[in-house]
Amino acid sequence: MTILRLLCLAAGMLVLVAPAIVLPAGAMTPDAGKAAAILACLVLGACAFFVIGMAGHLLRRSALLRAVAALLLAVPLAFCAALLWRGAAPVFMWMAGLLLCFTLTLYLTFVYPGLRAKTQALLRWHAARQLLLLP
Repeated sequence: MTILRLLCLAAGMLVLVAPAIVLPAGAMTPDAGKAAAILACLVLGACAFFVIGMAGHLLRRSALLRAVAALLLAVPLAFCAALLWRGAAPVFMWMAGLLLCFTLTLYLTFVYPGLRAKTQALLRWHAARQLLLLP
């Protein structure tokens, strides 16, 4: 878990730095709206990795933090799926594929077990309640 959290911090930095390294100078169109949308997606994607890297140990206890992490992880998931759907340059395809696998690993490691544990606790509570109601 600690190694995954450290990898999250590194991924957060790479999400912010890698597009500037991979894209050649002047590759983007000068459309301000599109540039702002891409920048917002990059920042939200980096925030997802930073939240899990910094507060990953609290995700099992806090339902609100788990929901925030799930929503923030949806941004890089959707962004990578869109890059894979468009079929851009091979460098982008590799980067998107690796980031997509890492995002799914984080979701299944940190967010999903907390959701599953809550469901099992709810089922145990219903079973105990049924035993108390039996004559």
